[in-house]
Amino acid sequence: MTPFDKAIAWQSEHSTESFEEILGWHLGHGLVYSTPTTFLLAHETHYNPETHDMNYDSPPNAWFVQLAAATGCANPIREFLRVATRPQPWAIWCRRNSFRLYAYPWNALARKVRLS
Repeated sequence: MTPFDKAIAWQSEHSTESFEEILGWHLGHGLVYSTPTTFLLAHETHYNPETHDMNYDSPPNAWFVQLAAATGCANPIREFLRVATRPQPWAIWCRRNSFRLYAYPWNALARKVRLS
């Protein structure tokens, strides 16, 4: 199964929002990255580290990875950091259909995945 197929299956199983809807939104407002080993949907947002909330009313200071899938040894977060159009202070995502935000300082995450 390709990362693209994995992303479609995961979205269909875990969300009321269709894969086509979020893909379309990201094509116009975010980042879509697809290779034979990695698929990603991400967009810029504002993250407040004190309240652990994100919003779209303030200038962006974070990337939110909405959907990521990979095959083999591919590391989708490493690929995301490599291809994001511009670094932000934060990289955030939710894990396994949780609504809890996991936030990491960009530079620390880059070191963790051996990108810097």
